[in-house]
Amino acid sequence: MARYFHCVFGIGTLLLCGPAMANKVTKLDLKDMQGYADAPVVEVYSSDGEKWDTIDFNKTTHVRLGFDADCRYKGGSNYSAYEGSMLLRNFQIVGNMYPEASGETIAKANHVSADVRLSPNFKTSIIDFDPVGACNAELENRLALPDSKSKYELLAEGFIVNVPNADQALYTLTCKRITKAGFDGMAFNPASVNARVVCKPSAKAKAKLEPPPPPKPKKAKLVAAVEGVDFRILNPAYEGKCPAAIKVDARITLNYPAEVKYRYVGDKGHKSPVFTLKKKAKGGTWNLAPWVRHVKPAPPAGKLALPGGKHKSDYQGWMRVEILSPQARTYPAAQFTVRCHAPSPAISGGLKNAPTPKPAFPKLAPVPGAQPAGTSPGSRLRTVPQTKQEPVPANKATGQPEIRRVVQGAVRLPQRDERRGTPQDPTGAPAGRDE
Repeated sequence: MARYFHCVFGIGTLLLCGPAMANKVTKLDLKDMQGYADAPVVEVYSSDGEKWDTIDFNKTTHVRLGFDADCRYKGGSNYSAYEGSMLLRNFQIVGNMYPEASGETIAKANHVSADVRLSPNFKTSIIDFDPVGACNAELENRLALPDSKSKYELLAEGFIVNVPNADQALYTLTCKRITKAGFDGMAFNPASVNARVVCKPSAKAKAKLEPPPPPKPKKAKLVAAVEGVDFRILNPAYEGKCPAAIKVDARITLNYPAEVKYRYVGDKGHKSPVFTLKKKAKGGTWNLAPWVRHVKPAPPAGKLALPGGKHKSDYQGWMRVEILSPQARTYPAAQFTVRCHAPSPAISGGLKNAPTPKPAFPKLAPVPGAQPAGTSPGSRLRTVPQTKQEPVPANKATGQPEIRRVVQGAVRLPQRDERRGTPQDPTGAPAGRDE
């Protein structure tokens, strides 16, 4: 005999379905959420510091509801007849479901719970829930209050909005048949779920609210009074009469007013006196004192310079500016060369020609008893006319000038003894030897 399937609608939303004389749901009570302690949490952020506009869909939260269920037949000691499941319309269950999908825990549980996340498709749900709208609506409500904080203050601090009936949970219980001839009993029971929307503090709103912090003081950097020196030699390639006058020209640039002491230095230990540039009213570029260095190169050793001639690369030197205070510093040197024109002839070794002295010779007195020239055949006296003394060109062999001596008056020449080969004076005695 066939058994007919019938459904019985209970009070409220409880729906009992099952065949006559079959297992059935005798109790199913999923309670509406009271308060917000067990409500799921949704976090909302502000991307620009002006309003809340971004939901964190990765936020995992927890939901819990009161629960009581039972079946006519338990299915033995292991309650094998119980099977159940829960779902939410705006949230996804991601783990830790209680009670388990089947067994004894369903019969003995007094609540259902699970880990959930807000579904990205929540806006398509039949349950109207808008976390972003909830934050911004609350912002407007608080701004409308007397003595309200500013918008940026509220955005910077953030707050929590409790949203009632933000979602709906649905639990389905199946009481399985315990004989082949029986039928299953099934019931489902919805319940409302509240939510807590956390409107997170906005760092960008805080930045707009607070004045920017003062800049960190920079480390003091010492700036030298002297920024630079422009130095040059006015006649760097001198050629002419010596000693040469090497003239320098210099300008100094100051970063700020300062008294500067300086001098000019050069090769071979050359140093000028110390000059002082008096403190000016402001920084800028100023002329330094002029300076002239006199250079007299020695002619090359062993060489003869002729009048109007040159010595090749007579001298090479340098000059530069040396700052003594307020900060000691030297600057790059400028080079110069000197080539001298010899003003007069020179003798090797640097000796100059001097006028040749005139030698003085005594006049010879006549010898008593001597005869004038030509009066006696044996006389050796002869008379030469008086002439002027004249220099003779230099001897080519010795390089020294020859002096030709001309004596005024007569010169007596000693007679030569033809027999002995020795000179004889007029008296007949031999002449002595020069030492």
